[in-house]
Amino acid sequence: MRKVPLIAPDLPEFAEVSDRFREILESGRITNFGPYVQQFERAVERYVGVPAVTTSSGTMGLLFTLQALGLRPGSKVIVPSFTFMATAQAIVYAGGRPIFADVGEDLNIDTLDLATLLDQHPEAELILPVHMYGLPADTDAIGVLAAEHSPADRPIRVVYDAAHAFGSRRNDRPVGGFGDAEVFSLSVTKVLVSVEGGLVTSSDRALIERIRHMRNYGIESNYDAWYPGLNGKMSEFHAIVGLANLARLDERMERRQRVAMEYRELVHDRTSFRVVSWPQEMRHTFKDFTVLLPDGLVGKRDRVIASLAERGIETRAYFHPPVHEQKLFRKYADRPLPRTESLSRRVLTLPFFTRMTTDDMAYVADALALVNQELA
Repeated sequence: MRKVPLIAPDLPEFAEVSDRFREILESGRITNFGPYVQQFERAVERYVGVPAVTTSSGTMGLLFTLQALGLRPGSKVIVPSFTFMATAQAIVYAGGRPIFADVGEDLNIDTLDLATLLDQHPEAELILPVHMYGLPADTDAIGVLAAEHSPADRPIRVVYDAAHAFGSRRNDRPVGGFGDAEVFSLSVTKVLVSVEGGLVTSSDRALIERIRHMRNYGIESNYDAWYPGLNGKMSEFHAIVGLANLARLDERMERRQRVAMEYRELVHDRTSFRVVSWPQEMRHTFKDFTVLLPDGLVGKRDRVIASLAERGIETRAYFHPPVHEQKLFRKYADRPLPRTESLSRRVLTLPFFTRMTTDDMAYVADALALVNQELA
């Protein structure tokens, strides 16, 4: 039976990294901010245009960033509920309290709902939007709202969960320099892969320097901890993989734009499923390529997933349940989020990867059409 996996990670050929791997193994300096971690950080800074610091994961980067910005215990952080739970987990671990926002049709934070929440929670200290699936959020509107609602004695901070979005662009600016900071994941499902790892980018160099210390137990020097911190370091091996993949990122991003356009046309021409839309002027990573179930299949998503699996097609329901409906976070949910709740029950993430072929996409589209006929 033909198999179409959900992802096929972009990784360098072993020959591209073998000499550097051997060098690191023979030197014994496999971690603790060696030359390749430093090279990777400088290369990222050149790419996004602002300083960068590596971490062991995107989640750790979020946690360090919230703490480095001075989030106080019990502080309110406005965050979309339609996201991976790591976004909210970081808020809770940093001592904050999530206030859940609804999303728009593009599955990014709804700025009208954000404005309402800022009015209802004037004590909110931070906004944590997500660039969902790699589609940049409305950074202009979010920045204006944060400025308009900031009390005279303190700014409302904006940190973007950019886990999906390294390589995205908005208004011809690379994601990485928006808000007070942006935080990326480099795990295997992302376009820029370091196997495991994360990045924090910010125009605030002092913030980046503080996170450098926090990822090493908060040590300033000579085992003297100045800041809260944990072991959040990236190894040299991960940095080597990240460097090799960064060198090919734009080439891969260009191909992903072409693949996504072709894929959307196939799905729309052959099925009644609809791809979550994106503005053509945006550069989108398509970390996840997600469609919405047609009306006749709402409530039958598990059967759709099972039927596609029988045809060798791997899918996911990214992201269901939304965070405010998850057991750990229900205590923070104080109101319904109608669009989040509706869309989370209709999303279906299809296979998508840089090397996907027209045959792969046509096979998936034809399978969706058959499943639609069987179950509608």
